[in-house]
Amino acid sequence: MATVGPKKLYRSEKDQVLAGVSAGLGDYFEIDPVLIRIIFIFLTVFGGAGIPLYILLWLVLPAESRVDQPTDKTVKTNVEEIGQKAKNIAEDVETTYKGSNSKKWLGLILIFLGLIFFLDNFTFIRLQHFWPLILVIIGISLLTKK
Repeated sequence: MATVGPKKLYRSEKDQVLAGVSAGLGDYFEIDPVLIRIIFIFLTVFGGAGIPLYILLWLVLPAESRVDQPTDKTVKTNVEEIGQKAKNIAEDVETTYKGSNSKKWLGLILIFLGLIFFLDNFTFIRLQHFWPLILVIIGISLLTKK
């Protein structure tokens, strides 16, 4: 009789939309990853915790092929992966809007929305309320890139 080891929590490399967090959680809990994605959306819309939670899990969960990697190396590798993914997204946005004023307008709109959401939440300083700063940072980066 073969002994089965403990389940390992990881990010899926086969079924990923952004980073494979939802698919990895779905595998671990043996439920459809779509339900996990809906939960993240629900947490984002009602309270704002979905995005920070997803990013936190992306930071600490190893990819499926690196599940036995030490935690400190996992976090370092995942930080590099997040940086590369953000760079790719920024390049895609830049390519789409290059040579037009829409890049500046998009940047201004993101800064405006981010500041509104941030200032609206400023009375209670909680981690979940800082996600609008991501919009501000993306907006500023769009305006400062040549």
